Amino acid sequence: MQITTVTGAEIQLGEHNYKTVSSQTQNDCQTASTQTVIGCKLASTQTPKKSPTGLRIIRKVKTDNECYTVCHYKGYTYVGQRGGAIDRIDQHGQVTKAFVKLDNNVNSLAACKDRLHILIYQGENPSTVFVHNLNNEQLIKFWNHPYFYYTGQRITLIGNNQLAVGDWPSKQIIIYSLTGDVIRKVPCPSSLKMTGFVCMSSCGDDSVVISDRAAGKVVRMSLKDGSLLWSSDRVTNPGGIVHHPAGYVLVVSRRVYNTTISVLNENNGRLTVNSLISLYSPLLY
Repeated sequence: MQITTVTGAEIQLGEHNYKTVSSQTQNDCQTASTQTVIGCKLASTQTPKKSPTGLRIIRKVKTDNECYTVCHYKGYTYVGQRGGAIDRIDQHGQVTKAFVKLDNNVNSLAACKDRLHILIYQGENPSTVFVHNLNNEQLIKFWNHPYFYYTGQRITLIGNNQLAVGDWPSKQIIIYSLTGDVIRKVPCPSSLKMTGFVCMSSCGDDSVVISDRAAGKVVRMSLKDGSLLWSSDRVTNPGGIVHHPAGYVLVVSRRVYNTTISVLNENNGRLTVNSLISLYSPLLY
């Protein structure tokens, strides 16, 4: 399950097994599930800097195919799906189907400067980053990225208008300019295995948080030198991950038929809330 923040109180989740999109919370987030995007409100009885205490579903939106990734930008949610379609959903839940259409599965999305950066999985070939203009849907440019394994969120925006893209077999993160020039390569902490499902989200201008299911860890690492800032093994089977601007990290956890969202402190990785939301799904990521 991929997850992204929307506003100060909303998140979205994509359920890649149900073809739906939903949002839930008092601080919003979105997730993607099978064929569903879920919008949620993050509920908290405390100040905005405190961890949320619950999640309230505020909408669900159906898509035609399995949701692989979800991204929010300027009031719209972009949902990357199996088969290459990217749907656009407005604030009222109205869907523009196949707003952008590509030929291969959409692995990850990141939006900036009215451009949508799309990471495409192409089987045994290198991945490709396509850049589309959000005003006219036209392709602006594209470049190849070396890693081809498709699972996990691997593209995220960081400070200075740069893109961080995971190259997990090499245990490194490649920092690109928005036009595809390689700025630097940052080694990842040796404690990570990076052999299966791995997700990444920016955490401020110069660090990222990474969930590594094979290692059973969630870490925050510096993008300056790759140093480990903190590590947590408190989340079972960590999956989708996102940093929330209120100061915490949301991590999707898959437990057989039950999927939950846990909350970690951004400064030390301490588990502050477990099982923020529980979703029934046999295959959610």
